[in-house]
Amino acid sequence: MFTICLKEFTSLFKSIRSIIIIAVLFGVTTGAAKLISQFEAQLMEFGLGDNAYVGGLMVILFLASPLFVTSLSHSVINKEVYARTIRFLATKTSRENIIIGKFLGNLLFWVACLFISLLLVIPFSHYFYYIDFIQSVIFVSYFIGLTILLSTIISNPAITMFLGITISIVLPVIGLWSIGTENIFIKGISYITPYFYYTQEETFFTYFVALFTCLFIALSLLIFRKRDL
Repeated sequence: MFTICLKEFTSLFKSIRSIIIIAVLFGVTTGAAKLISQFEAQLMEFGLGDNAYVGGLMVILFLASPLFVTSLSHSVINKEVYARTIRFLATKTSRENIIIGKFLGNLLFWVACLFISLLLVIPFSHYFYYIDFIQSVIFVSYFIGLTILLSTIISNPAITMFLGITISIVLPVIGLWSIGTENIFIKGISYITPYFYYTQEETFFTYFVALFTCLFIALSLLIFRKRDL
């Protein structure tokens, strides 16, 4: 499991798409922090406080992280099935270790990216935002788990790429739309998106999103265990 995790982690950093995403993530985070530092007094007057420094990171996570995760991990399982390398992996370790190792490798990649992003804010804020870091990791883990589930169910990487992009566009729209609408259908769907929990006043709601991640991984394990390789 740990070997698969490490391999997945290192392969993500070698990808050109990963380098582009990391550059965008770091650029937006530092750019927003630098801009906000110039208006620190005004922000304090409006009651935004120091949390405004992580505003750029949170905005790009809310809007773009589904697309980022999908573009990098849409074929995390089915590419192995498609190339028939999954049979070799299955002879070396259990199917459970393959799923969990893939998940942990992807999660570790995003933990590293988010951790470095918040480190880049420290010269401006003089503080590391531990709570925001944990909440960011939980938010991204939702989409990692969902992507792994799709990749486990669907064998064709091209289909998971298309479906992943569609979901990465639809979910943020529904999640943000539900904030200002009384439409029962939209409100109902919003409960299965992380956006509902991240837009509540009580921050403890954000930790409920981790339950969805666990559910996605559990379903992936169940389906992959019964699947013919």
